[in-house]
Amino acid sequence: EDAPGLTLGAITSRADVRDGLVARNGWTLDSLPQGAVVGTSSVRRQAQLLARRPDLQVRPIRGNVDTRIRKVKAGEYDAAILAAAGMKRLGLTEMVTQWLDLELMLPAPGQGALAVQCRAGDQQTLALLEAVNDPDVRQTVTAERAFLNGLGGGCSAPVGAHATILNNHIQLEALIGWPDGKEIFRLSGSGEDAWKLGTSLAQEAISQGAAAILDSLSEDSGPKPLQGKRIVVTRAQAQAGVLSGKLAALGATPIEVPMIEIVPLLDSEAIEQAIHSLEYYDWVIFTSVNGAEMFWDLMNRSGIDLSKNKVATVGPATAGALIERGVQPDFTPEEFVGEAVAAGMGALSGNRILLPRAKMGRKELPELLRALGAVVDDVPIYDTLPAKIGAHSRAQLDQGVDMVTFTSSSTVRNWVAAGGAGKQEFRVACIGPVTAATAEELGLVPDVVASEYSTDGLVATLVDFFNKQ
Repeated sequence: EDAPGLTLGAITSRADVRDGLVARNGWTLDSLPQGAVVGTSSVRRQAQLLARRPDLQVRPIRGNVDTRIRKVKAGEYDAAILAAAGMKRLGLTEMVTQWLDLELMLPAPGQGALAVQCRAGDQQTLALLEAVNDPDVRQTVTAERAFLNGLGGGCSAPVGAHATILNNHIQLEALIGWPDGKEIFRLSGSGEDAWKLGTSLAQEAISQGAAAILDSLSEDSGPKPLQGKRIVVTRAQAQAGVLSGKLAALGATPIEVPMIEIVPLLDSEAIEQAIHSLEYYDWVIFTSVNGAEMFWDLMNRSGIDLSKNKVATVGPATAGALIERGVQPDFTPEEFVGEAVAAGMGALSGNRILLPRAKMGRKELPELLRALGAVVDDVPIYDTLPAKIGAHSRAQLDQGVDMVTFTSSSTVRNWVAAGGAGKQEFRVACIGPVTAATAEELGLVPDVVASEYSTDGLVATLVDFFNKQ
């Protein structure tokens, strides 16, 4: 994960994504002797190896590439598995006795790709890095990383993923397996949105039982900072997986109780006019990931882009959604609220501004922009409708919760309207001051307000809160 204030400025063209087997006596995976010792410290490789050859002994192996090859030659190991990208770059391909096909060994997310990290607000550096950025590779790597992120996994998780682009659609193959190889969950899908595709496959894996793998890894690695905490996630169902995955990775039990439903407003004449008049706007401001993603989809269908517009975003997640699509925002404020955007955009008198956002968006931002002399078209592009608390969710709530998280004012309002946890007392965590203010207006006293107004900031603040408890 990026540290706050940093972003991936470019992902360059990709090297060979496969793994290679380096073995004594020219052995391949199938011809290795019964019970042969294979060196790898990757749980991903171990799971796939043992799924194919449960008789093998997999042992950790340390050292650089030369050291690992030397250990194989010396007989400490019968074989070792190494990344093709490294072997080819070092000119050691003659040592590989078998290149492992993707059907046999799916690579780690992002394997073979080089990422360049920089300051998120450094527009000059971002512009320079665009020269080495490969849009197709960024899309495929983003889908792979979204799958890993949706599972709440890190570099040590038994997760493989590989994406390609075919006919303008991203094709993603992914898996998560038990380290002993006895069960492998394989998934595949396609779509136009990389992050949504990876996240949806992660949610599918969890629904098939992959959560048990992640739980076991959490137990193996010792106590987690949120171990045993039952934390309610009130985000829309399509968005809940990312936050739930982050909480689960820290030992929490996420309880998904969606309080809003995101409904696109695709048949609006105002949206159609805004899309086809895009070149006349000086600025386009995106206040949420939903708005950015939906507007992007509509532009793609119309063959229009944002190349002639300045772009401002509220928050790193919204900026990230655009960066993943090859658009570098011109301005993202340090404080993730709409008013901070208006304050930092410079002289706006006479500027035409398009604001595609939620139908129930806060009125403060357009009013402030108009007060600064801008002409603002506030165009609803999606609506947030209240969702009911289902019987299963209600039963989960009745078992007791340690914290209820709110990521928007809508989730707070709908929670209160739906009765929430009834008369039961519960702690409240809010993603930022606007959501916290809504909670207070409705009689909920926030125990936690994220200092960075993002899901990562919310999770970090929850960890701090429970550590102090």
